[in-house]
Amino acid sequence: MFLALLQCTSEESIPTAVPPTATSTPAPTPAPTPKATSRPTATPFIPPTAIPSPTVALPPEDLERGGVLRFAIPEGSPHSDPHLTVSPALASWGVGLAYSRLFKVVTEARSSTVVCDLCQSWEQTDPLTFKIKLREDVKWQNLPPLNGRSLSAQEVVYSLNRQATTGYPNSALLSNISEIYAVGEYEILIRLESPDAEIFEKLADSHSRIVARAAVDIAGDLRRGPTVGTGPWIATDVYADATRLIINEDYYGDGVPYLDMLEIQVMPSSSVRAVGMRTKIIDLAQVSFEDVASARERFEDIRWIGIENPAAGVEIAMNTARSPMDKQAVREAMMLMWPAGKSPSIPGESSILDTFNAKLGISLGLPLINHDWLLSNSKYIQRTGTNEGATERANTLLATAALKPTDNIIIKVGEFGQEYIDQANAMAEGLESVGIRAEVERVSTRVFGDEVWTAGDYDIMIGSGPPISSTTAYLFAVHHSDGPWNTTGYSDPEVDRLIEAQAKEYDSGKRGEMLLDIQERILAGSHRFIASTRTTHWMFWDYVHDFEPFTLRGDTDFLTRVWLTN
Repeated sequence: MFLALLQCTSEESIPTAVPPTATSTPAPTPAPTPKATSRPTATPFIPPTAIPSPTVALPPEDLERGGVLRFAIPEGSPHSDPHLTVSPALASWGVGLAYSRLFKVVTEARSSTVVCDLCQSWEQTDPLTFKIKLREDVKWQNLPPLNGRSLSAQEVVYSLNRQATTGYPNSALLSNISEIYAVGEYEILIRLESPDAEIFEKLADSHSRIVARAAVDIAGDLRRGPTVGTGPWIATDVYADATRLIINEDYYGDGVPYLDMLEIQVMPSSSVRAVGMRTKIIDLAQVSFEDVASARERFEDIRWIGIENPAAGVEIAMNTARSPMDKQAVREAMMLMWPAGKSPSIPGESSILDTFNAKLGISLGLPLINHDWLLSNSKYIQRTGTNEGATERANTLLATAALKPTDNIIIKVGEFGQEYIDQANAMAEGLESVGIRAEVERVSTRVFGDEVWTAGDYDIMIGSGPPISSTTAYLFAVHHSDGPWNTTGYSDPEVDRLIEAQAKEYDSGKRGEMLLDIQERILAGSHRFIASTRTTHWMFWDYVHDFEPFTLRGDTDFLTRVWLTN
């Protein structure tokens, strides 16, 4: 289920070093002998039911329409052009809400699906060509220079081609598209360079907003507007620290939004957002868990939710080109000494957590849109400190590894936050308890990007995972033998083959099987994983209903179904 992307911003803005293409990569260890597997044949066509039309959800029986929802986000957007920034504050929580996409992500009962948004239907005419028919009832918002006119296929083509412009920050999403052109007023054709299992996910990404040429032509870009889209919300006031959006009465959606207005304020500090909540300056906020616990002690009518992201958190990687990590038994023993992070809880209460390894807190960092494609907790329990008798098993493994007395490990940890430092120190203590000497070296995020992510200069590294929201892009960059971020030196030819095959597999069932196989092989290598997945905590007053902030691909369509009671 969760490709995630990027999805929620963290409680505080964490500096993230984005590494360039690697200039040096440690020599790989001999690949393990893979077990024989059947080689699936790529399915050249998407099953017709793969991208369903959205179902018309019945409104709640006790629905009260109208009202203003006031909430706060950690950081604001740099400007108002959705194609010229990767900022989630713009795409997901700011003026991006005024725009639509060809497709969108819908999450129900923790299961996510890509469905039509501006499109009415689609047809795959050959393995590389998609014919997409647009809805004929879509109008631009009644603001100049569009003034409520109907959306045309030519305008969709213009917008997607603009997003794909070489050098634009979101162009990689559409880089596999070779050609987009209109066929009449309400139909477009998309041709791909090669089969792409994620093409609809990319078109549903929150950055794939459809903008109008007429609006862009006014100033040459949309950095200062005008913001005129076809989405459910109309941006009326846009400032550096606040955005106000009102309901689009002409929106083509079935009876949504339920609210009259959104007021979004920028409050960088989690504690300030929590104070805003307690004083009812705002109705809901993304905050730290400590703020949630404190508020719940004082206010019974405050509710909260924690959403775990299996693609983000505290990542650990071992350099398999260096001793003693070059020994499989040593790496397995190290994993056994690192217990998984636990999701915090309030005594007497249960968190409404996402289903992805919520109780375990371990993952392989893959941004997956389908929860059925994630390894089960039992797979991780077998190989981590959550396994009963882990210390004894680790000692047994180390006894077979013939460690040298001179072996000394440096754990490089990036300054991404205290939880990373704490994990490094706990790790060193755990290794010491089984006779492996380890020292912790703290480095800035800039040094971490240069020395660790790019050059692979580490024994063990602890830091933030690469900022990639695509399953295929992540696998090619991090786990393929030729990947620029595959600095652990570990390789498995069968993993490479499966990565290449799943990227072209249109059948969801077959692709899911490949992805599970890939994860099992990566886990068996005991060289790279997320030891503590990141949880985003929200709290809100009990008069806020149906707030379900699942933000796959940055999608915040759920805001159209939030409602308030007096």
